[in-house]
Amino acid sequence: MKRRIASIMAAAIMATSALAANVSTANAAYKPISITSVSSTVNLAKFDDGLLIDHVVYYPKDMTTSNKKYPVVVWGNGTFATWRSYTELLSKIAEGGYIVVANTDRYCGTGVTESASVDFIIKEGKDSNSMFYNKVDAEHVGAGGHSQGGMSAVNASRQNTAIDCVFDVQGCQFQSEASQLKVPTFFVTATQDDIVSSSWVKNSYNACNTSCVYASVKNGKHLDPCDNHAPAVFAEYAVKWFDAFLKNDKNAKAAFLKGGKLSKDSRWVDYASKNF
Repeated sequence: MKRRIASIMAAAIMATSALAANVSTANAAYKPISITSVSSTVNLAKFDDGLLIDHVVYYPKDMTTSNKKYPVVVWGNGTFATWRSYTELLSKIAEGGYIVVANTDRYCGTGVTESASVDFIIKEGKDSNSMFYNKVDAEHVGAGGHSQGGMSAVNASRQNTAIDCVFDVQGCQFQSEASQLKVPTFFVTATQDDIVSSSWVKNSYNACNTSCVYASVKNGKHLDPCDNHAPAVFAEYAVKWFDAFLKNDKNAKAAFLKGGKLSKDSRWVDYASKNF
């Protein structure tokens, strides 16, 4: 286990300096290179930032005709993966009324590129040339990610004060990183994950000093959040988590309290919470 985590971190560190130099100077991409329909309610806009890392944005189709602003979720990919591995999960979050910003970074553990995704979409929301002009609720931003992307979400929240909560799926962050979290965090794991074990994730939960929840998907495996596996249960609770802290939905928050829906859901085991 420690060798696997060390390998993931080594890959991330090797890529960090080059990525940081590029994302820090990124300009807003006013026009997407393509817009495609993902479902009856969600579109996908692809941007070419002209850098090493490009952004994609899942958004509700009704955004284009609505006068309201939408809360934001940024996403970090697992090692070797890109946003293409998580289309079902991310589109389900967008269906819940969110602008979801992902990117092409395959080694994102430091959180640099996920934090840059926050800056990217906030800048878009302020630019009159952007399709997201006056559509971005910059006061309500969540971060999520899978595996190394879960680590990214944790670290991005430490770097970017715009992030209000974290949905950490099978994240390989270290306890020292988790101990510095300052926003509500849901530590998600799976009982049959042989890459990032439940015990590794539970250690992060134990180290966390802010409001947090821990639970494990029964019989779940490491790739289950990805397309063509079993992302539905992750998507369901991702939307609830973001609803709780980005929309101030009291019913959604109640699902994570002791005795709430999550703790009684037979698809999950080993529920724990603290500082709620």
